[in-house]
Amino acid sequence: MWDGVAQDVRQALRSFRRSPWFTFVAVATLGVGIGVNVAVFTIVNAVLFNGFPLVEANDRIVYVDSREGGQFCCVSYPDFRDWRAQAESFEDMGAVADLRVTLEDEGGLPETYSATLVTSGVFPLLRQAPLFGRNFRPRDESPAAPAVAILSHAFWQRRYGASDAILGRTIRLNGEPTTIIGVMPAGFSFPQSQDLWMPLRPTAQVDQRGARGLWFAFGRLAAGATPDSAAAELDAIGRRLAEQYPRTNRGVRPTIHSVQDFFFGSNASAVYGAMLGAVGFVLLIACANLANLLLARAISRSNEVSVRIALGGSRARILRQSLIESLLLSLAGGAVGWWAAGLSVRLYVASASGPAWFERVLDYSMDARVFVYALVVAVATGLLFGALPALRLSRLDIGGMLKQGGRNASGSRRNKKLSSALVAAEAALAIMLLAASGVLLRSFLNVYSADAGVRADHVLTALLRLPATDYPDAAARVSFFSELRDRLAGLAAVESVALADTLPAWGAATHPFELEGAESTDDERRPRVGAVRVSPDYFSTLGAPMQSGRTIQTADGEAGPAAALVNQRFAQMHWPGAEPIGKRLRLWSDGAPGPWLTVVGVAPNIVQNDATRQRFDPLVYTPYRSQTPQAMWVLIKTSGAASALANPFRQELQQIAPGLSIWLGPFDLEQRMAANYRSEGVQSALFLAFAAIALLLAAVGLYAVIAHAVGEQTKEIGVRMALGAGRRDVLSTVFALGMRPLAAGLLLGLAGSFLVNRALASQLVGVSPADPVTLLAAAAALLFAALLGCWIPARRALRVDPVVALREN
Repeated sequence: MWDGVAQDVRQALRSFRRSPWFTFVAVATLGVGIGVNVAVFTIVNAVLFNGFPLVEANDRIVYVDSREGGQFCCVSYPDFRDWRAQAESFEDMGAVADLRVTLEDEGGLPETYSATLVTSGVFPLLRQAPLFGRNFRPRDESPAAPAVAILSHAFWQRRYGASDAILGRTIRLNGEPTTIIGVMPAGFSFPQSQDLWMPLRPTAQVDQRGARGLWFAFGRLAAGATPDSAAAELDAIGRRLAEQYPRTNRGVRPTIHSVQDFFFGSNASAVYGAMLGAVGFVLLIACANLANLLLARAISRSNEVSVRIALGGSRARILRQSLIESLLLSLAGGAVGWWAAGLSVRLYVASASGPAWFERVLDYSMDARVFVYALVVAVATGLLFGALPALRLSRLDIGGMLKQGGRNASGSRRNKKLSSALVAAEAALAIMLLAASGVLLRSFLNVYSADAGVRADHVLTALLRLPATDYPDAAARVSFFSELRDRLAGLAAVESVALADTLPAWGAATHPFELEGAESTDDERRPRVGAVRVSPDYFSTLGAPMQSGRTIQTADGEAGPAAALVNQRFAQMHWPGAEPIGKRLRLWSDGAPGPWLTVVGVAPNIVQNDATRQRFDPLVYTPYRSQTPQAMWVLIKTSGAASALANPFRQELQQIAPGLSIWLGPFDLEQRMAANYRSEGVQSALFLAFAAIALLLAAVGLYAVIAHAVGEQTKEIGVRMALGAGRRDVLSTVFALGMRPLAAGLLLGLAGSFLVNRALASQLVGVSPADPVTLLAAAAALLFAALLGCWIPARRALRVDPVVALREN
């Protein structure tokens, strides 16, 4: 048997050498189809299966945050401590917090780097140890313990040239002497792309139950525990804490997430599943193309096969040889696809095209799971596109073929029906993919082009975080920001300077609130509103003029009755038809009411908490001077390019506070706001690229079928032209060959689009899954491609010489 298989392989290779053009087209088509599948599966494998690199059993780790009223509110250290002590569903739990640090050492100027604060058991929990040096120990968490840090491998190489003498070296982090105790292995990065880790120390400020400053907690499930059982146990603990500490924990519940849900959102599986489905369509179209090519090739070899069977060759041997040819083509296409997928994934990662920083630290290696997937896809593809041609060859009517010398084999009605059915299937798949990519693109454009309520052009922004050691109280922070505003306002080309504790479309902290005169209610039922602390020039800097009343003034945050602004949305919701100016409200925090605030103006609607930018949330604006946080955004309106002001901004900052680094930025606000939607843009672009590939393959497939049919009917066309058929008659005949299966595929594809797009409904913003404009555009694109696919064979048919055609055969 194996000798026969080896012989069939050698014969297939000789056949490929005799038909180099066919072999090239087949392998290239399969390389494209398999390549996009393997590339997307590699990304899906990183997001949905691999998780963080060098972390053992990612699927046994769950992530825990606190939710208040269904909204994310971070984690308090005392809550985490109680979860870890009381929960039995976990082997252990750890907690992390994000931090930016200013590093000073003997090697260079102060620079700001990203750091992560972690509890001492985090690295053992992840089953990872430093490359050299030691892990954090419980005593490192003591606020009185000497400060220590562990460096990432990349940072160790970049900043310290991979020096072995790094252990025990003392650096200054945010002004505090810190000893380097270890370096993590290359490739390890958790839970973000940071430069170093530091122990999470429960200082007096951190160790407050109402201070929810930890990013999240996480735990490794114990043997026999499931995410559902762990969630039930934590929920029970959360309820006990709410009863025990009603002022800080009422309505607060710990919530468990998988790595995919926490970092990529609850629809991650749907998004990446849709991507796999899209490239699956591309592969099916490639298979249909190859099946048609092999069917045409099989027809041309019908006479040869008939003679072989008549001389004693078995039909099983013919079937085996045909399938071996298909498998060899698919394996070659798989090899090309593997190379193309590797290149595509490297470009994807290098361009940082993921939705956020955490996606860039995932494991995108083409591991054993990806290899098995690629191999299975290649073999399945070979069997899929080779099955029909192989069966047709093995079922030839030998007697009829030998009597007619193979002349009518190509004219088999069954073969033509098979070929037309494959073209219809290609068209249906292409139209479904075009329609899906169309609604996703329109959804992205609806989000991207939506009015955010501000003019972000020519605005430079940066986040400054003042060290508590240097600026211990609100008065010191107000003094710093006031001096900085005055210095920046004196720069050439600066039109205005403003401060805010968050940026537009960046989200805002929400607080329970109470309207004066409204019926009192308990904490759990009290409504919530987003609150933003701003300086007087905030709205003018963003080109958003006040609607009525006045804006925040400097004195509002220092003395006299406390003032606030509400936006139009808030006024319409709570005082419809009434004058908001003079009304009073108060915000609650940590279960306690704040002072009554008098509304002095109605601000314009600005997008703050709605990620889709399709609606304006009700907002309250308060003076930043009344409760100045340590971190504030500086917004500078300039008459020129925003980026030109970056260096003057840094220089003025150093004049006021030498050594103080910028926490984030500076960057162009317009570009920063656009970057928030890069994820949706990348997804839309990928789907559009898949649709373009599908459209191209469908057009090429239709061209191949029509070209083959025109070649078969050369004599018939010549006869018709000799009998007086005109140019229009020949064109209508050729175009009819392509349009009939295309019309069937178009109808099937439009019907299928309703089902496919319905599955994408949760990801669409402002566009219906059955959007008629998108469906018509998709149909028009397919028809245009089909017309091009028919036009070249049609021109060939018009050049047929009737005399030459009549002499054939």
